[in-house]
Amino acid sequence: MNYFLLGPEEGQKADWLNEEKKRVLSEHPDAEIHQIFVGDDKGEDLDAALSQQSLFSSFRFVIVKQYENRTARDTFDKAIISFLESGMDDAEFVVISSEKSSTKLGKKITDSKNVSVIMFWEMFDNQKRGWIKSAFQKEGFFISDEGVDEVLFSVDNNTAEMRNLVSALAIYFHATDKSKHEITPDDIRKYSLQTRGEDGNTLFQAIAECDLEHAESILASIINADSTASGRAFSTIVQRFRELESYEELKASGQGDESAFANAEAITPFTAFYQGKGIKKRDWPMFRKAASSYPLPDTRRIIKYLGKMDTDIKGTGSEWISMMFSSLLYTIIMRKGMEEDICINEPLLGGEGLRS
Repeated sequence: MNYFLLGPEEGQKADWLNEEKKRVLSEHPDAEIHQIFVGDDKGEDLDAALSQQSLFSSFRFVIVKQYENRTARDTFDKAIISFLESGMDDAEFVVISSEKSSTKLGKKITDSKNVSVIMFWEMFDNQKRGWIKSAFQKEGFFISDEGVDEVLFSVDNNTAEMRNLVSALAIYFHATDKSKHEITPDDIRKYSLQTRGEDGNTLFQAIAECDLEHAESILASIINADSTASGRAFSTIVQRFRELESYEELKASGQGDESAFANAEAITPFTAFYQGKGIKKRDWPMFRKAASSYPLPDTRRIIKYLGKMDTDIKGTGSEWISMMFSSLLYTIIMRKGMEEDICINEPLLGGEGLRS
């Protein structure tokens, strides 16, 4: 059997995958494990892993992650369909995606008797609270209800994010204060301030506030930490403006604020990823500020400008990226996406300009 693990609950997906890997290895101790990330591969590696028998093992276990990021030009679905139609039984794949519906997988995949689609939904709020308290207890800490609220505010509300934060906090406080037994909201905020890193999300926050100076500072931190991180930050900004566009469209159509947040998705003429609807509640204040700073016509203009700049930003060498990205921030924040026209036909030193 082959599996698609869908839904927003990444922690339970990871637990399920670990158990399935153990089962496969117990039946095929010499199995090859292949892990493929969408974005790093366009489908060719997946096709090779599924279709080419191994010379050194009897079985291949293929894990595909971030499947929601595939595009229409990729060949992942084609590789999967080809494998399913081949009838080969010396391999198994597990595809992991944050999508909340199987409709985009295609009937040739979902109708196959050799495919099982499993949906992993987020826990209910009362389950999350109990999970967090239990996780801290296992680490030797008590956490108050207010502390639980701060954890839920700080993460994406799935067990993977919650587990990572609980583990990080436990390691941090075991190392810095061995006498500590209770985690408070102030402890969590203090930890966040001391370990906070700048990324595309913090950069978009500064853009939403139209704070060019702060945005420049964040950009410098991003580039100084990792010269390749600017590309990821740019992609995040594009995605955030796409979500802002959708939110503003829904508001303009008459939807209420909460409904618009719940139904917002990336809607642009540029290449869009396969993603679920909704803007996380913790981001609502940021998007309200962004909507105030950039009305819908400005947002559309900025998205068009970002689409034009995509290749330039991602293809620029490290020696020029700071200057180019700085110019991009100025154009967004100060000019709302309007590019300055440079006319080469202006008179030079009192002479006649060039005429075509």
